[in-house]
Amino acid sequence: MLRKDYLLSMMEELTSAVASVLGLRRENKHVEALKQLDDLLNKQFRLRSDLLRRLPPEQIIELFRMGPGMEADELQQVARILEEEAVIYMETSRIDEGIRILMKSLHLYLYSDLNGANRDLQVLPERIACIVQLVHEYELSPETSKLLAVHYERENRLDQAADVWFGLAWEQPELGSKAEAFYSQLLDKTDAELERGGISRREIIEGLSEITQLHERK
Repeated sequence: MLRKDYLLSMMEELTSAVASVLGLRRENKHVEALKQLDDLLNKQFRLRSDLLRRLPPEQIIELFRMGPGMEADELQQVARILEEEAVIYMETSRIDEGIRILMKSLHLYLYSDLNGANRDLQVLPERIACIVQLVHEYELSPETSKLLAVHYERENRLDQAADVWFGLAWEQPELGSKAEAFYSQLLDKTDAELERGGISRREIIEGLSEITQLHERK
């Protein structure tokens, strides 16, 4: 019960801060908006925005690891704060910085979701979909892409998971064997299961053939 109350209190603070930040953005008070988000990070986690901007997502994750466990709900909270910061950077024409922060936020969302985060706190699938849409023209890191593929598979969006693995095999030849394994795993499913996942057996066979040929060439 104490844990649940703590998370609800943390979420209420974030909701209030996001509403306030939105108001500041509408008044073009972007510096003040960024400061409010930084203050929230400091209050809730004793962290600062400038530190999180410098750290890769893997190191941020380590800050929320407790022994064998993971504070996944706190991590998704940090991801949301970073997402809000990224929007401000993009609104002030610092697009590259904003995209980098968005990608970091996406990585944290995906990791927290796959490690037991409460999906209702941030409506995680929607937050993930929103960022994927915003960064779809940019290349994700291989580690983020692998998390995204697992997320799509979990959501039974097999067509999108296959697309991610195909892209990884093309960009990272050393991941070709893992991509082949994923496609081969799909072939074990029934046609009805594949149809529900948005992909056909023919597409899988063709994709697997291309990945195998690509793997052999490289």
